Amino acid sequence: MTSEAIHTLNIIIHVVSGSVAIIGGLFLLARRKGDRVHRLGGRIVVGIITLTVASALFGALMFRARPDLIGISILVAYQLWSGVRALHLKNNGREMADVIPALMMFLGGVTLLILSASGGSFFWESGLVKGVIGATLFYGGYDVAKTLLPAHWRLWLNPAEHAFKMSGLIGALITVAAATLLKDQVALTAVVVSGAGSVAAIGFAVRAAMRARRYAVGVTPSEAINARLKADSEL
Repeated sequence: MTSEAIHTLNIIIHVVSGSVAIIGGLFLLARRKGDRVHRLGGRIVVGIITLTVASALFGALMFRARPDLIGISILVAYQLWSGVRALHLKNNGREMADVIPALMMFLGGVTLLILSASGGSFFWESGLVKGVIGATLFYGGYDVAKTLLPAHWRLWLNPAEHAFKMSGLIGALITVAAATLLKDQVALTAVVVSGAGSVAAIGFAVRAAMRARRYAVGVTPSEAINARLKADSEL
């Protein structure tokens, strides 16, 4: 198989898996959280997004070695990994498996910022590149800083972080898809879509935190929260 054929096949895999991941993710966001369908569907969507990220990273490294494309691929992979891990986070994120990737993400954002300021070669236009840099610095920086938060906050931060990162992940996929389709208005599209996605992610996170706190005091015992949260035994 020629290099061009491999590139074409990789693009098809990326587009198809990314489209299915967006549809599946929106379906999960729209329905009840924490039940059997949500858990099973979540595992399936995670697998599909993993394929999407793998194909994107493969394409960026093999055919378009630009720092912004590599950066967004790694960022989405990190959101996926840390979003799932947030459900059962221990020791307030101080485990080496948590703090080292977070620190690397933050330093990666700093590197992209330096490359951008020094006129490095990027695939996307400046507005979208800055968005990637900002998201990388935010996620990496927060996950490093959260090690200083009170440990008992994990009871409501676990589900809140899971909701924020996973819904934000779907928003990131939609943003990239929209920016790719609307090439003439990349920056505006990215700002509008990512902004709407961020607001939605915050809403999901607040809702998840409130439900977890109510469950903790026994106001609304919930099988869904019980399935998602095991922080009582993990603090």
